[in-house]
Amino acid sequence: MIAMKRAPLLLAAVCFAAAPLRAQDAASPAAPAAGTPAEAPKPMSEEVQKLLQEAQKMRLENRYTDALAKLDEAEKIAPNEQLIFTMRGDVYMAPRRRDLALAVEQHKKALELDPKNPGPHFNIAEVEFGSHKFKEASASFRKLLTDFPKLPLAVRHLAWNRIVICEARQGNYEEAEKIIKAQFTFMDDTPAYQFSNAAISFAKKDEKMAQEWILRATSIFKEQHTSPYFDALKEMRWMKDVDFEALPDPSAGK
Repeated sequence: MIAMKRAPLLLAAVCFAAAPLRAQDAASPAAPAAGTPAEAPKPMSEEVQKLLQEAQKMRLENRYTDALAKLDEAEKIAPNEQLIFTMRGDVYMAPRRRDLALAVEQHKKALELDPKNPGPHFNIAEVEFGSHKFKEASASFRKLLTDFPKLPLAVRHLAWNRIVICEARQGNYEEAEKIIKAQFTFMDDTPAYQFSNAAISFAKKDEKMAQEWILRATSIFKEQHTSPYFDALKEMRWMKDVDFEALPDPSAGK
C-alpha cells in the first residue's frame, strides 16, 4: 500500500471549508454570519474573524489545544456563529485528536444555528462515515442530496463517492456500481469516477486494480482535487496514513 500523510483541511469535506459554509454568501469571508433560526443574520466582527483565522492556522499546524482556545474566545463574543462550532467539530475530527462524539455534537450545534446550510448536514454524515456506520452514513448522504438538489458538482460527487464506499463496505457491489454508472463518467471535472472504482476494488480485495484506478486519477487531477477522496480511502484503512496507523478499524470483525 502507498503511505500518505493526511492533508490538513478545515473539514473532512474540503468543499465546506471556511467561507463556503455560508449558504447565503459563499464567496465572502466577511459575509453575514448565521444567527439562530429566528434571528436575522448579523455581520461577523473583525475580532471574531481574526480569532477564526488564527484558529484555522493553528489547526493546520496541528496545534489543536491552541485552536480550541481561540474558538472558545470567539464563542464568548459570538455565541450564535455556526462557523465556530463547525471549526471546533473539525478539530475533534483531526486524526491525532480524534473524538467523534464531540465532533458530531459540535456539528449538530452548527446545524441548529443554520439548518438551511448544507455544510453541517454533510459534516454529520461525514462523522458517521468516519465511524464506519455505513448504513447510517449512506442514508444521511442520500438525504443531503435530496434536500439540497442544487449542491455544487464537487460536493455532490463527494457525497456520492461516500455512498459508493458505504454500499461497497456492506457488500452491495451491484448498487455501488449502479451509482457510478448513474452519477459519474471518466470525463468529469472531479476524480469521483476513478476513486469510486478504486474503492470497489479495495472492498473486493483487489488492491492491484485499486492502485491502477488511483494512478489514473492522480495522472489527471491535482492534489487539491484528490485530497478529500484520498481521505475517504484512509478512513477505510485501505491506504496507510501516518496519523491513523495506531487506530483500530471501527468495523473490524463485522
